[in-house]
Amino acid sequence: MKNHLLGGLFQAAQAAFLWLASCALASAQTVLVKPYLQPGDGAIHGKSDAKVLCWLTDQTAGEFSVDYGVTGAPPRRANAERIALDFAKAPDAKPVGDVKSSGSSDKSGSSVPEKEQHYFRYTAKLTDLPLDSEVRYQVRLGDSMVRESSFRTMASPEKPVRFALVGDLSTGKKPQRAIAHRISEEKPQFLVALGDIVYPSGRVSQYMAHYWSTYNDVDVPGPDAGAPLMASVPFYPVLGNHDVAAKFPATPDALGVYYFFQPPKNGPGPGPWNTQPGSGSAALAAFRAATAESYPFIDAYSFDNGPVHVMVINSNQSSNVDQSALKAWVERDLKASKARWKLACFHNPAFSSSHQHYTEQSVRLWQPVFEACGVDLVFTGHVHNYQRTVPLRFMPSSPKRDKRGRSDGEFKLDKVFDGKVNTRPDGIIHVVAGAGGASLYGPGLEKTSLTLRKDHGDNYADYTAMMVVDRHSFVMLDAKPDGMRLRAIDSTGKAFDDILITKPAN
Repeated sequence: MKNHLLGGLFQAAQAAFLWLASCALASAQTVLVKPYLQPGDGAIHGKSDAKVLCWLTDQTAGEFSVDYGVTGAPPRRANAERIALDFAKAPDAKPVGDVKSSGSSDKSGSSVPEKEQHYFRYTAKLTDLPLDSEVRYQVRLGDSMVRESSFRTMASPEKPVRFALVGDLSTGKKPQRAIAHRISEEKPQFLVALGDIVYPSGRVSQYMAHYWSTYNDVDVPGPDAGAPLMASVPFYPVLGNHDVAAKFPATPDALGVYYFFQPPKNGPGPGPWNTQPGSGSAALAAFRAATAESYPFIDAYSFDNGPVHVMVINSNQSSNVDQSALKAWVERDLKASKARWKLACFHNPAFSSSHQHYTEQSVRLWQPVFEACGVDLVFTGHVHNYQRTVPLRFMPSSPKRDKRGRSDGEFKLDKVFDGKVNTRPDGIIHVVAGAGGASLYGPGLEKTSLTLRKDHGDNYADYTAMMVVDRHSFVMLDAKPDGMRLRAIDSTGKAFDDILITKPAN
């Protein structure tokens, strides 16, 4: 009888334990996007660097701890701050294609079912990081490890740096995963995403559907899966037309780029060149409260790393890129930089040999500014292939574009530079790196050079040195004070363009 009673008590206690455990499991917080690295406000060379960790969960309460420190040193604790992100279901939202751009109607991207969305977004600032160092971090939810990884801090001006540049990325299809995996194999210290980061319209739901699963939340990296790049590689965002295609109040989760990326905040600040988020006082108030670390800073900013200075602007047709105040900031920023190499990055190519988007030449008018300020290379996306110009100089014949969006002028082309024997360019090299995952644009140079000359006359010139339209690809730059190596690499790892750029000693 006694044994029977004890057995019954044991079974009751076991059932109670299982019930409590099931309740705890049912109420446990779910990590939806693992911690990923962001540049934060570490921009210009100083005595130290700073980075930001971000991640997303459902709206169940949980306690996170974040420890970080230079490899071999005692760790420090960072505070994790939380904000709720709530998005209503869009009533009549449909995937938005690039129907306003000339020569193309790009509807890349998978359609995502409409539903309400509710998240907690966490951020933890990692401060006082020494330059030229490896920093390890651990993020735990209670006693469970959520992510453990490491990253390199900003390199000092005399040190080399390796980084990737690629645009037109996430459509939810296989090519983006193969490119992400191949980029991870190259081990970049940072990445510049050259616009159109998520298709078709840059919504939060589209990030959740087919962005994070390629570049961040990947358990087993591979060409069919992608790679957890963002665990250790900060992505610097450039705005593309698809990133800002949706607006408030019609699309409650519009402008996802501003919720997820935190760039340096050293740009010109608010102005008519910024992305206009839409209308509706309640929607705009909620948006600005949740994006205080990113809006409008993503539209224009700059940063240093190693011997390189990178300047980013918003070149979308919806922005007022011709504003004199924006140009004044660009001139101040570039002239103030003492970096050995200067890069300008934006979405729309000024000098392309593709029919698609050819007449979107707003940034051609910036070429004299870039030349005067010592820019060495310009990187863009928007056109879904790879192109590299010869070093060129261009003087616009008018301060305004024609009715078709074109900017005419006088070209000076350096046909001596070959990147092999003759490595000192006379002019700026413009690179299109828009083959990161979206559907490719053809045909190749042999056909387009003839038709563009026929259709546009002297507005087009023989400035394209390399054009590859049949494969997805990205660019890797290895920069040292005395030289820069540029490689265009496809998803198999083949470098189909490989040049060296040098300049006279200071």
